Amino acid sequence: MPIRLPDVLSPGDLPLAELSSLCLDGELFRVGDFWSPVDLAEDRDQRARSLALLVPVKAIAERLTAAWVYGLAPEPERHQFCVPITARAYFPPSPRFGVREVVCDLEDTIRVGARTAHRDGIQPGGLLVTRPLRTALDLARWPPPKSPAPAALIATLLRLAGHPDTSAARRACAIDRLPYTHRALVQLDAAETAMQALGKPTRR
Repeated sequence: MPIRLPDVLSPGDLPLAELSSLCLDGELFRVGDFWSPVDLAEDRDQRARSLALLVPVKAIAERLTAAWVYGLAPEPERHQFCVPITARAYFPPSPRFGVREVVCDLEDTIRVGARTAHRDGIQPGGLLVTRPLRTALDLARWPPPKSPAPAALIATLLRLAGHPDTSAARRACAIDRLPYTHRALVQLDAAETAMQALGKPTRR
């Protein structure tokens, strides 16, 4: 039985020179820092699987990195991850990503890119990603430095979560008492205006 290669390839699977050659030949394409066969679509699962190769299993993709996984933003220059303050996880320093400790309940996350184990050796995996509502709230509290008014992105994330307006996000701000609530409310005011230009939400 032929060996099945992973959906996302790294230099641990094939030599870098061979991966680069296959990419030039049109048999592979880049997904983040890694490569995928061209017969697989670049979707949120593939993006999540590529990120899962970068970080330990306890990492949670957040903010712009989460938005990239959902296909709503360009890939950030430096990926953004978080871990719950109780995780006690060690992350080696890396120029490709930063990690911060936050208060983040499991219900605020979703596992993306997980696969069912098969007899040919494919293992379950994937990556924890903050849900669209949590991602929108995080971006409202910590707007990207190069995009000080991310109203359109916040609005799109709220629509992806199935919300017709910002009321759910405002309630979460009031209940959770997370930091920078005032800043978040200012951003949500702008997002409310942006949401009026968007279509009906589709819950996911």
